[in-house]
Amino acid sequence: MSTHFRVGSITLTLLLPLFLVALSSPLTAQAEAADACSGDTTPVAWNETVQRKSLVPHHNNMWWDGFFYDDEMYMPEDGGEVPSQSSDERYNPELSPEEPWMYDSYYTPRLDPLEVNHFTTMLIGNDSVGALRVNLSADYRTTVCITLQDTNFNPVNADVYLLTTEEYSDYQESYYSSHQDDRWFYDEDIQDSLSDIPPEWRSFNFLGWKSYRDSHEYEKTSEVNFALNLDGPEIYSSLFTGTNWQDFYIVVDTWDNVHDFDAEAPDTIVAADITIITTERSLILPPYTVAIVFLVGFLGTLVIPFVLNARYMKAGLMQTEQVQSIVPSLSTPAQQPGGWQESEPTPKELQQPVPIPENITSQDVQTDESVETISTPLEQT
Repeated sequence: MSTHFRVGSITLTLLLPLFLVALSSPLTAQAEAADACSGDTTPVAWNETVQRKSLVPHHNNMWWDGFFYDDEMYMPEDGGEVPSQSSDERYNPELSPEEPWMYDSYYTPRLDPLEVNHFTTMLIGNDSVGALRVNLSADYRTTVCITLQDTNFNPVNADVYLLTTEEYSDYQESYYSSHQDDRWFYDEDIQDSLSDIPPEWRSFNFLGWKSYRDSHEYEKTSEVNFALNLDGPEIYSSLFTGTNWQDFYIVVDTWDNVHDFDAEAPDTIVAADITIITTERSLILPPYTVAIVFLVGFLGTLVIPFVLNARYMKAGLMQTEQVQSIVPSLSTPAQQPGGWQESEPTPKELQQPVPIPENITSQDVQTDESVETISTPLEQT
């Protein structure tokens, strides 16, 4: 029984990581998020808890595309006149539902922590980006549910990302550089080659970008459900800029970005129905508990084989055989083997006459009171 228990313990220890991975798989996470996508919602308080942002192909906010004064772009080659949207060949009013305040503004208000439920619909033009800037709280579990469809209510495939402030800045640079006419600093072949670079090294390239925790990217899909639990306030530390507070951007991408498996531009207006559900957390463990749990599990996996081997090696030493000594010695008394024990006479054997040799007379026979009298008479000599 003990051998089966040991084998079962070892098997369970080895399969435990697989069970944990299965429980934390994206399918399980999306199923849990789908169950939490229902609840009462409140109207969005724009620029208080949520801010609407956009990136469009006919407008570039980067420094190399012009100079800005009072949220207006001044182009030296235009003689000081601000160009209109219709003057840009990439502007198509039928596929560009975004308003100028969504993309032509540097206004970034301080947002309150998101602790209520919201529902909104974003209209995103072709080859554009729609984003919701929020301030997520570590005291609440946030569930985001997104459904994508066109204006005729048909499902449309696009890309959904969750980015921090720094990650969105890199993503924004990648978008603007890919839509630049005179790409003196940008080569499409160079940016396409970034797909061959591991994600952990892309942050060192000003053309590279990655999603939050390098996992919240959902590409070529029409429906997304995901949940997020923060360990604490999200901050970004840099040697040059110091420590900065990080907001989060829920991004819906309808352009062909640098990723290999992202969706192509749908050539239509995309309506993104976004539901944000917040649930207050009852127990918040500190971040270092994760490291402790993995350390204990790793040490237990290393120690268990040694413990089982030590118990196995000592199993033969637990039982000692008793040595039977037949020959007497000064230290060991003589012992008679169990097979040589004399058997006691039965009552039938006691009643049989005892034969007396012929040379012994009756006078030589002495009786004792403790000895039973012989029942047969002696023969006369």
